[in-house]
Amino acid sequence: MTNREGERPPHWIADVCADEQSGLAGFAAGLIPDLDAVVFGMSTDWSPGPVEGRVNDLKALKRGMFGRAKPPLLRKGLLIVAASRRHRP
Repeated sequence: MTNREGERPPHWIADVCADEQSGLAGFAAGLIPDLDAVVFGMSTDWSPGPVEGRVNDLKALKRGMFGRAKPPLLRKGLLIVAASRRHRP
């Protein structure tokens, strides 16, 4: 996956599904409906890491303030967390 070899998943899926003793056959078969997305994801440099980090920040803030804060306070808290995590060159 680190080599961005997007052409390999279809062959890997076929090999795994053909092997009757493979424990990955169900997983491989589950990739078939989203094969275009899998190939694209393994072919590009783009990473969802920064977006996932923001989502994680939001979920942690919501858990910490559950039942005690209304949306305006949650928004302010999220903006403070986002500003503190902003990448500065």
